Amino acid sequence: MEAIRYARKFFSFAEESHMKEVQVAMALLAFRPGTSCKKYGRLFSDSRWTDLIKLFHQENYALHQLNGQSLLSVTLQAGLSSLKTSQCGKMDQSDLQCPVCSEPLSELARPLPYSHSAQSHLICAISGKVMDDNNPPMALPNGYVYGENALKALAAENNGSVMCPRTNEIFQFSEAKKVFIL
Repeated sequence: MEAIRYARKFFSFAEESHMKEVQVAMALLAFRPGTSCKKYGRLFSDSRWTDLIKLFHQENYALHQLNGQSLLSVTLQAGLSSLKTSQCGKMDQSDLQCPVCSEPLSELARPLPYSHSAQSHLICAISGKVMDDNNPPMALPNGYVYGENALKALAAENNGSVMCPRTNEIFQFSEAKKVFIL
């Protein structure tokens, strides 16, 4: 009876928008924990404490204008998002030098958007150098593209033969074709 008096005194101002929640809370007074009524039985479950803790944290963060994520996590996500490309995370295309493709950070980067790059650069997978007019891209017969300078260096070491680092196929340097990108 004391709970009902308390509710009448302090919940009388509840607006229509909150009246449903007040009614559910008041109905809990009529039931005991372990009730067979599913609608109210779940409100007595232990998982509700976990939900209450999460709700308290969210409201506390909002009250004090704090972010729910650590500053380190936010900074890492901003950096990873700026580096993430559509090739990141693909098993056959992943690069060991790429922070987004590396094992500990790939999980954090998975839900992030791809970076927007107005100008892109082709990087040779063999030498790691930019492919441009001084180092034009060359396509091997298997379709993989590498920088001309890197292919020339491989050919000089192997009597004109070039082994594709991804497929281990061997080709003559003369079989490589120059690639033109518009």
